Amino acid sequence: QFKRPNFARFEWSRFAIGLSLFSVGLFKKAVIADSIAPSVGTAFNMAATGGHQFTSLVAWSGALAYTAQLYFDFSGYSDMAIGLARLFGVKLPVNFWSPYRSKSISEFWRRWHITLSHFLRDYLYIPFGGNRKGAFRRHLNLMLTMLLGGLWHGASWNFVVWGGLHGLYLVINHVWRGVRRKLPIGETAFESFLAWAITFLGVIIGWVYFRAPDLTSATTFVSQMLSVEALVEGLTKWTWSERIGPFSHGWQLLLVLGSLIYASIASNIYELMGKYSPAVMNAVKRNDRRLPKLRWRPTPLCCLLTSVYLLWALVHLDRVSEFLYFQF
Repeated sequence: QFKRPNFARFEWSRFAIGLSLFSVGLFKKAVIADSIAPSVGTAFNMAATGGHQFTSLVAWSGALAYTAQLYFDFSGYSDMAIGLARLFGVKLPVNFWSPYRSKSISEFWRRWHITLSHFLRDYLYIPFGGNRKGAFRRHLNLMLTMLLGGLWHGASWNFVVWGGLHGLYLVINHVWRGVRRKLPIGETAFESFLAWAITFLGVIIGWVYFRAPDLTSATTFVSQMLSVEALVEGLTKWTWSERIGPFSHGWQLLLVLGSLIYASIASNIYELMGKYSPAVMNAVKRNDRRLPKLRWRPTPLCCLLTSVYLLWALVHLDRVSEFLYFQF
């Protein structure tokens, strides 16, 4: 049940939780996402103009950079909104639950933009009939739902293709789950890693269509990414002294790779703060026991870390950054 917040009574615990969430979110957006943004723009501009400089290595660099930028930008905004609401005693639902840890595309959509996923399920997929009318209708309903979800982001063929790709991913995922139940195999560590890698690759390819200015650029991007021969040739000829794809400095590449590794394996802020219930988390798993020694607590050390995040982010606010969601 909803509990009316008491605005007249100041609570230090509420303030600490809200400020910590806001600081982490601002750090994600201003320090990580905005530092990656110029490299993303360079890569996609190179794809749009064409030429021999746009290689497979550049395509992969740009796609990985955008995969990191979009997550930390959008997740950062969500953390800031939840943190600001928490300052006033209001709990908003968690919107991201480490989606890049997903081992299937259906799991990805349970973790990515959770509020939108619930909206698409409750107001499109279920009214279309859901899974109540057989396998064919379920797959058709999935495709229609994701196509409309793509159009929800903007009237562009790129968003239609992005939505169609994810609809196709979901159909393949459901078919595979049905086949796998009949196979006498168990879930090994290798199978778990392979499932994560395939899911992550599918998501990255989808993001290219989401970001590219037109279908031609997106197709050029994906074709270069899927050219194994071109990628191997580029890696064998590349040296550390050369420009690293769209990255003007080596630390930008390390930032992208490090942030993606962090997003794929580390506990998220809501897991670290789980004991203090920072947001409404009814729709997510709450029993992640990784990194127990790094749990957030209202201690001087956590206060110091929050201050560092906040000050570091404030220093970066003087930069002009691209607003990713102007089309939505």
